[in-house]
Amino acid sequence: MQAITRATVLAAATLLSVPSMAGAFADCPADHITDGYTCDEQTGAGKTGGFFRITFPSNWDGDLVIYNHGFDLNDLHIRPHEVCGNGSHISCEQDTDCTLSGSNQWCNNISYSGLDEILLPMGKAIAASTYSTSGWAPFQSAKDIKDILQYVKKESGRYDELKRVIITGFSGGGAVTLDATLKLNIDGAVPLCGAVGGGTPTWDLATDVRMIYDYLCDDVPGAVFTSEPDVGEKNSANSGADSIGVAIKVNACFGSLSPSANPVEAAAQADRLAKFMELSTFEGNTGVELITAIGFATLGVGDFVRDKNRLNNKPFGLNETADYSTLNGGGPEATAFNAGVQRLSAGQGRKKVAKASWPDYTRGKGKNADYPILSMAGSADWLVVPQFQSVFTTARSDGDKPTTQTWISSYGHCVFTPEEMTATFNSYFDWLGPVDGPYGVQPTAQDVEDACLALPTGVDGDTCNFNTGYSPGLLMSRIPARPDWPYAATH
Repeated sequence: MQAITRATVLAAATLLSVPSMAGAFADCPADHITDGYTCDEQTGAGKTGGFFRITFPSNWDGDLVIYNHGFDLNDLHIRPHEVCGNGSHISCEQDTDCTLSGSNQWCNNISYSGLDEILLPMGKAIAASTYSTSGWAPFQSAKDIKDILQYVKKESGRYDELKRVIITGFSGGGAVTLDATLKLNIDGAVPLCGAVGGGTPTWDLATDVRMIYDYLCDDVPGAVFTSEPDVGEKNSANSGADSIGVAIKVNACFGSLSPSANPVEAAAQADRLAKFMELSTFEGNTGVELITAIGFATLGVGDFVRDKNRLNNKPFGLNETADYSTLNGGGPEATAFNAGVQRLSAGQGRKKVAKASWPDYTRGKGKNADYPILSMAGSADWLVVPQFQSVFTTARSDGDKPTTQTWISSYGHCVFTPEEMTATFNSYFDWLGPVDGPYGVQPTAQDVEDACLALPTGVDGDTCNFNTGYSPGLLMSRIPARPDWPYAATH
């Protein structure tokens, strides 16, 4: 196998965790200090092991927006805000404050991902959590959110001012947002490019990606993963099962970062890659994106399956009766894969994955979730596939719940402009109405686009890239449905 350096795969490695943010972290956004308000920033630790940050504007109207970050495998991010990442517990405001010898010399930022720039000037308070677990968070995320609310109620000194709680989040944080709508008494939600397809559909897709990889790459030297597809890899640099190790294996099979210098092997790599793209219908167009997807299907799976507090080494797979012969319209390659794919019976951890995330608004707290929900996702998102949104919107429709779904045409994972974000939240709070009610008029997707174009910097096809005519179809058009999927995932 050709050699690739650590530097070559560093970008791929960072996509499996949330990178630290450089620079100072102001309590109020620097460009809004002259807008006539100040900020009260507070931090705390939850009973479940996570940490959080809350910022209250001086003109707070009583709405608290809790932001949930995306998928992150780095446990070092589960630490207080503005504390050095090298474990020293030294307070910091920027990376250069963390200058002790050793690695992880960065200042931990419990980030709002720019939403503070939009929400604080509107008079909304904003909070964010590290979560108490890495990776896929819905096992414990409702408790992490409760920790924030408990703090506001008992320790912040601001409880009498709290009127409504709105949950939002990107990517994996969208899954946390979905979870909150089904388990907590909240007042609204704005899922953003959310992995909202439910636990078993989400991870069945990841498992299928892994099994396609194994089918094509198990005979390739240096490319083989040894774990079961529904158990995943244990994240360890010592064993080579870390982000860089994944990148090296994927490159050995596909040459996606650096093709072999041997023309024959390079041709074989290209052939395997073409077959992978055909079978998986994967839409990522770079080697880094491909490695990220395989990383989720290996390290991401292993993170929660092997965790004693989540699945405790109990696998979750199921594809005994799955028919892969129609993948991507069928054909000889799909037929061959259907005949050769590894078959998995229902794993012992499957029911727990389903319990952790099961989109259903016809029973439980979900039945009572009648508040407005405005969603935004990418029609060309290569990681959180658009079909996940169909599961969510169908589930909400089944429960006769108010939901508006908008689509952004920009290519990439969670690629939104500030104007698109501003239009989404402006439209949402217009719909949510004043704190004391009533609700406003439910916006259509076209209304949200119009709100973007009405902004001073709103330009069609540039800062406003809405795709109001898009419809993603069902998730089972992408992978075979399993017999135990939520109803909304197959209708």
